[in-house]
Amino acid sequence: MKYALILVSFMGLAACGKDPIDKAVESDDRKSVAAAIQAGADVNDKNSSGDTPLLIATKAGQSSSAQALIEGGADVRAKDSEGVGPLHHAAATGMTGICGLLVDRGAPIDEAGPAGATPLLLAMRQHQYETAKYLVRRGASLDAKDEAGATPRLLAGGDAALLQELELAASRRNN
Repeated sequence: MKYALILVSFMGLAACGKDPIDKAVESDDRKSVAAAIQAGADVNDKNSSGDTPLLIATKAGQSSSAQALIEGGADVRAKDSEGVGPLHHAAATGMTGICGLLVDRGAPIDEAGPAGATPLLLAMRQHQYETAKYLVRRGASLDAKDEAGATPRLLAGGDAALLQELELAASRRNN
């Protein structure tokens, strides 16, 4: 019965001109996103800004929505209008678990976005160090350079402990 009410609710939103999956993503409710997908919502449909629901969720740091979208078949290699993918957004917002799901589904871990920034570089710039260490363990390069010449090692600055943790993470790759 509850499922039927959710479907009726989604049909009503569609009739009002609102995309049910976008509304579900906004609420960051995994069950609502899954129900929208079950009802036939296109997980890869782009909005007027050129963003897919997965890009919207990762930009906003919405882990529940992102997980449901990934599990529902969202394109993990999609790019926004600036050429940035969901792994970049997830790394920058500290969504470590989502980074793992994205990499597991084929998101390129060292893909350079605008200005050459990789997901690891974005995590470092945003002080998302747990996510950064996770990405290094999964294979992200500590030597990747952006167009300005910054590397993860350089972004660690004078923080010897952080640099040591990153090096340790690199030694434990895929373990």
